[in-house]
Amino acid sequence: MQWIDDLEVDAWNTVIEELVWHLRNGRTPTAISRQRLPDRGIEFRFNDVAPVFLPVEEDAFESHWKEAIAIIARFPQLNALRFRCNI
Repeated sequence: MQWIDDLEVDAWNTVIEELVWHLRNGRTPTAISRQRLPDRGIEFRFNDVAPVFLPVEEDAFESHWKEAIAIIARFPQLNALRFRCNI
């Protein structure tokens, strides 16, 4: 799909890279959560499969989270996606 190709342009962001991978594999997340404990990273939640955890390095954690939210906001196909902070 063209919109996923357009989203992939921003795959330098680790959150977007993981999101694109899930979308290309037919899994649309319902929520993305940022967490620090017990491990630092991003959790992708789905309706039909178990959650997936993506570890993120400390130096990229905050910036990639904020940038991912801004990037995703440009795509109306992802309007139902929810963001959570479990810190």
